[in-house]
Amino acid sequence: MTTGLTKMIRDKKRYRQFLKDVNALPAPYAQTLLALQAYLWNFARSGDLIEPLEEMLRMFQESAAEQVPVAQIVGPDPVEFAANLMAQYPDDLWLIKYQNRLRKQVEAAEQQ
Repeated sequence: MTTGLTKMIRDKKRYRQFLKDVNALPAPYAQTLLALQAYLWNFARSGDLIEPLEEMLRMFQESAAEQVPVAQIVGPDPVEFAANLMAQYPDDLWLIKYQNRLRKQVEAAEQQ
């Protein structure tokens, strides 16, 4: 069984590796990824953002290797890109939890 402290230590190591890997990317990729990370921190429960960050990192690493422009990765709206990524992690991001709760409440109200 993993204790909260063990998980926190493991996540901290993963996060340090994430930052190291981000800093190894070419500047436009690294800067965009760090900006997305800062944005996503606003919506994550404490310590639950590492998986989405690692997924984005892999995407940016592959795109950098293939020289895909950053604008092509995130599309015309980086907020929409971040929202689509967050939607894949509904249990890890408090914003998604509250969005789903609101949807259920409105649906329940409509059925009365």
